[in-house]
Amino acid sequence: MTALLSGAFMALVLLAVTGFPGLGWSEPMKAEAYGPGLQADSFPQLIPSEQFAALAAEKLEERLSSIGENRRHELKLLRSPQPMRLPEGEVTCEVQLPKIVSYGLSTPVNMLVYVNGKLFRRTVCYYKVLVYEQVLLVTRDLGLEQPFTAADVRAEEREVEASSAAYFHSIDEVIGKVPARVLKAGQVLRRNMVQMPVAVEVGTPVDILVDVNGIQVKAEGIALQKGRIGAYIKVKNARSGKFLRAKVIDAHTVQI
Repeated sequence: MTALLSGAFMALVLLAVTGFPGLGWSEPMKAEAYGPGLQADSFPQLIPSEQFAALAAEKLEERLSSIGENRRHELKLLRSPQPMRLPEGEVTCEVQLPKIVSYGLSTPVNMLVYVNGKLFRRTVCYYKVLVYEQVLLVTRDLGLEQPFTAADVRAEEREVEASSAAYFHSIDEVIGKVPARVLKAGQVLRRNMVQMPVAVEVGTPVDILVDVNGIQVKAEGIALQKGRIGAYIKVKNARSGKFLRAKVIDAHTVQI
């Protein structure tokens, strides 16, 4: 899975319980509403599960923004921490994201709770980041070396697992290319699933182009390997008998 990267596993937020912005905490939450008792007396402050989940979501959104992720996305809460009771004092919460946040997988968000600057307790919240993009889908089963036609793919918004560069977005990008593996109907088409067709077969006569001091020289040759456009193959100079490695330009031309 492709993923969101950061430079290090680091603390991303340090906020006081009495001042979580936008979370509705104007003062420490007291335990009087829960009735008298030893726990309420010793731990009069309460952090609800919802507040932990909101902080974790905020940090995930910041990460997505920081790496320029502007595709439609959702943050699916898988498991939020239990409510946490705390003793009197100034409470701060440090939120830590992992180095890699993978799309479509469970992501742990660690949270360290301090009272008066001392670590009181750790907890963890689990989210799944779902990202959606307009991509190409295969409309029917396709075998190796079977050239794509306009009828073989269609555009549709789907959940994706990698950066936008990993996917095709226009039908024109795949016309004339061939599958690099067997494809099934309904698959999201990624760039590593597609390749250029074979342009040169073994034994094909080819023109060998060589750049000599800025002057292009052409020689007759024979392809000793089959190759796709852009690939390098072994060729033989028909006159000198030398073996060379050349890049396939088209069905009749290679370049040293």
